[in-house]
Amino acid sequence: MSDNGSLFTFYALTPLHAGAGDSAGAIDLTVQREKHTEYPVVFSSAMKGSLRCFFEWDGPSETDINAIFGTEGNDQRDSASGKVVFTDAKILLFPVRSSEGVFKWITCPFVIERLKRDLQFIGISRNEAAADNIAFRSPAYASRVILEDFPVAVADGSASSSALFAFLKSLTVPHFFPEDIFRQRLIIVADDIFKTLVTTATQVIARNVLDNDTKKSKNLWYEEVVPADAVFYTIMKPAYRGSDDVMLKLCAKIAGRILQIGGNETIGYGFVKMSHNIAQTPNPVGPEKIKSSD
Repeated sequence: MSDNGSLFTFYALTPLHAGAGDSAGAIDLTVQREKHTEYPVVFSSAMKGSLRCFFEWDGPSETDINAIFGTEGNDQRDSASGKVVFTDAKILLFPVRSSEGVFKWITCPFVIERLKRDLQFIGISRNEAAADNIAFRSPAYASRVILEDFPVAVADGSASSSALFAFLKSLTVPHFFPEDIFRQRLIIVADDIFKTLVTTATQVIARNVLDNDTKKSKNLWYEEVVPADAVFYTIMKPAYRGSDDVMLKLCAKIAGRILQIGGNETIGYGFVKMSHNIAQTPNPVGPEKIKSSD
């Protein structure tokens, strides 16, 4: 564990609804999205809140919980910030309906380059290059696969992008699924195709409230969810140098665990499996704050 932080990935076992509190067209309750990319995201505040709920239900002492997440008093003087920095959970692999093999996991060069950039935040450099419209299945794909309603020409990247496949595999296999399944289903598509699919291929569910006596509809609404089988990543790091003990407790508690993130827990939304993937080496510096300004 380290003063520089850790990378976690999580796999959606059920549909996930981290709500934006907004509507769009016919959808009454949309999921959280990045403004500039329109990619699905779980904002850091939602991540922190969900993790705190898990710790309060099945966690260490109240002292440790307050050290990790902070405390909220009656006024600012009674409040204290936590010792861990939580970041947004960003999409890594998005599942889409496919003409071959039920569904595929898609990602794109922009997502991979951004992941590499985010890893620099915790002092880790990666140099795997990402091409688009490549797959890794053996034997190789036919020249075209249909993703949702998009025909996509794909090439075999098993040789040219073997290092990239190994990197992505290390973040997912064997934590969530076997390597052969991952190899069969992974496709790296072009950035514009990825954006179109993550904005149009989420799941929209109709929900209804019925009158107990008449059984007639009292309230019909539509809500958006990120489909099960999506994979996100997030980075957590100490807010202060010298807080390795706090990070150790956090990582030990959530690694390999099934947590609930987002809304609608009682109807089964948001159950995810966490994996602790990468931790940077410790930086033996005294207890000064890492972030100097906001």
